[in-house]
Amino acid sequence: MAHLVNYIWQSTFCLLFFFGIYWCFLRGEKVFNFTRIFLLVSPVLALLFPLIEIPVQFSKPSISLEETDFLQYLTANSAEEDIVGTFGLPEVTVSSTKLPILLEWKDYLFIGYLLIATILACRLLWQLMQLRLLKEKGWYQTVYRLKGNYFLIPTFGLAPVFSFFDKLFWDDTQNLKAEEKEQIIKHEIEHIKQGHSWDMIYYQILSILFWFNPGIHLMRTALIDTHEFSADANVVKQTANRESYTNLIVKIAFKGLDLPIGNHFIRSTTLKRIMMMKKAEKTNWIKLLMVIPLTAMLLGLVSMKTTSSDGFLSEFTNLSISSIREQIVAAQDSINVNTRVFKIKSPKHYEYVSSLQDGKVTAQYGDLQYEISGISDNDEYSKVLEMLHIFKQKSSFTKDYGIEDLKQTADSMPAPKGGMEAWNKFLSKNLKFPQEARQLGAKGTVYVEFVVDKEGHVLSPTIKKSMGMGLDDEVLRMFSLESMPEWNPGMDSGEAINTLMVLPVKFKVSGGETAQRKLFFSNPSQQKTNNEVFDVVEEMPAPYGGMDGWLDYLTSNLRYPEQAKENGIEGTVYVSFIVDKTGVLKDPQILRGIGNGADEEALRVIRNADNWIPGKQRGKVVDVKMRMPIRFALADEKKKKSNRLNEVVVIGYGAQAKKSPTDGASVSGKNAKDLSQALYFINGEEYDKEIISQISPVDIESINVLKDEKAIDKYDKKGENGVVEITLKEGVTLPKQNPKGSSSVEKEAPKIEITEKLAADRKPLYVIDGVIQTDEEMKNMDPKNIASIKVIKNGDAINLYGSKAQDGVILITTKK
Repeated sequence: MAHLVNYIWQSTFCLLFFFGIYWCFLRGEKVFNFTRIFLLVSPVLALLFPLIEIPVQFSKPSISLEETDFLQYLTANSAEEDIVGTFGLPEVTVSSTKLPILLEWKDYLFIGYLLIATILACRLLWQLMQLRLLKEKGWYQTVYRLKGNYFLIPTFGLAPVFSFFDKLFWDDTQNLKAEEKEQIIKHEIEHIKQGHSWDMIYYQILSILFWFNPGIHLMRTALIDTHEFSADANVVKQTANRESYTNLIVKIAFKGLDLPIGNHFIRSTTLKRIMMMKKAEKTNWIKLLMVIPLTAMLLGLVSMKTTSSDGFLSEFTNLSISSIREQIVAAQDSINVNTRVFKIKSPKHYEYVSSLQDGKVTAQYGDLQYEISGISDNDEYSKVLEMLHIFKQKSSFTKDYGIEDLKQTADSMPAPKGGMEAWNKFLSKNLKFPQEARQLGAKGTVYVEFVVDKEGHVLSPTIKKSMGMGLDDEVLRMFSLESMPEWNPGMDSGEAINTLMVLPVKFKVSGGETAQRKLFFSNPSQQKTNNEVFDVVEEMPAPYGGMDGWLDYLTSNLRYPEQAKENGIEGTVYVSFIVDKTGVLKDPQILRGIGNGADEEALRVIRNADNWIPGKQRGKVVDVKMRMPIRFALADEKKKKSNRLNEVVVIGYGAQAKKSPTDGASVSGKNAKDLSQALYFINGEEYDKEIISQISPVDIESINVLKDEKAIDKYDKKGENGVVEITLKEGVTLPKQNPKGSSSVEKEAPKIEITEKLAADRKPLYVIDGVIQTDEEMKNMDPKNIASIKVIKNGDAINLYGSKAQDGVILITTKK
């Protein structure tokens, strides 16, 4: 039903567009044959254009109703589920005991359509029957004229003069001069010669089938006018006195029976016919030529369909159905649930995971939806979330908001009325931490996209990065509240614009350790085979010429994508690739991207790179999977304002918005304490207060102040005087002085000190000039040869070196 409504709308738009072309460029021109062909072909093109699909890679305006709420409602309620597969336990369906509804509203609409179409068809048959009666009544007085090849049939005053195919019905009751009679007959003979009756039958059928389309009736009227203009023009060429013919048209008037299927000598177009006959013969060829580009423009507008801009990335980002089956089958030993996978049309979110309801979770990644039921406890729920996380990594989808001229950057970005203070207050008051997520130790960030239109209305909140466990629903709930502050629209060149905004909402549990999910099954593509791909080997692959040569290659070949420049996009693209036994770099994939062409550019330079020195394990060359960050950063003068809002942190019981670096940190009110004895942490490491002065405020990403119970819960008794947590922006180096209690590298005689606490609690991965080292090799190293030491922790370490780097990586570069 939804597709039919969309098709009817698009075909109606096309036909009205064609009528507009006729009205503006052909109506007043004396090119009747060309106009006739245009009017006959236009309905066919209007019906075909919505059925044609021309895939294009660029975004374009669309007249489709696919993104409208009405059509999405129809799609959701009428379209059958395109089920990809059902896995696990059989699903039990409990049917309602109510009697089924015999007819739905769609059935009544169809019955109404058929009823009107039947009435119109009966009307046409009735007219044809009247035509037959007229022919039979005057058959004995009918004369066949060889000159013109037509039958002249008298109507005895029952109908005015008209023609139908090769029959000319003549009103013999009118008193006409011989010259006038001859002119009228010539006019009707022109209708017969040019086959205008075929045109009338053609449009009569269209008017019955598409009676609801106003364009059909407008085009039919235009065709009747064109028929009369064409016949008049040929008669005038054969008439010595043009004025006598125009006077005749005025003289004759309708009387008796009116049959719309015939070509009448006189209609209500009298004035238009006279004006057309008096019009000059000169043709405006510019108007005629305009028909071609306008028709091509309509074809592009209706038939060109924007496809995903991922292009060649699709082979890396689409998860095949067989892979889905492998994942689910691999999980059957550990998880006993029922899984249904099916395709959906017009997905609302990039990704979305519902909360757990009656043992059932629904997840949407791109155009695939997963329904998992039969979840019995939190342990099984955690495994389901892990399984969904793997599907999420492979999904690919581009959201079309259906809003014209949607921008991501502007001279002045949208802002809440009342400023960011009112926005932060609203978030803190309304964002909650769902109990379901708290029990599972949820930790992460939900990214939500929304549109601020030209009037400042907040539209289409869309989950771009989901977490599930009720967190997605909580973020969406916030946008449905009536108390949400109104926004001022974005401004570009002094005009209000539609702007796409991004809001990151970070959820974390205050104090204690976050629950860790166990990887109970792995991605099939990563399972070991006879051709084992290693994450870490004794001798890691390295580019010829060393890392300096590799950096030179990247610097020379990387190009900043124009789309990323225009949108002010910066960030780090994490790429993985395999260095095979011959040193060839193959199978590059995006682990985490930033879009806007940067992901494609990162893959391009990896594909075009020269061979590396292959990795070795136990003296044999092996395939090794490498992970590499490639950072894209704009020069200050090229940066545009970002559409990303400051991150919101939800800590168990509520929310607080991260302050921007220029906001500073302040503690005020009656309960404020002196922070002179507070602990200071920079990127998770404790520092002396004096070192804080070395940090530029511009380099600070966020400042978080913990007091009282919050500080003690997280840092035990030493946090009783308060804690100031400072997070630096990505890429900013830590202060040169050493953090408290850390290992030191002294200027005179640098040395590496592995403390007992570090050795007992953590085993970081040591990498010297790209080669992984053991603890024994580290003890034998001469500290004087060290040029620099860099520590990588958390997700960045795992992204680069895999699971063996879960306790961090210490990168050491030696002096050359």
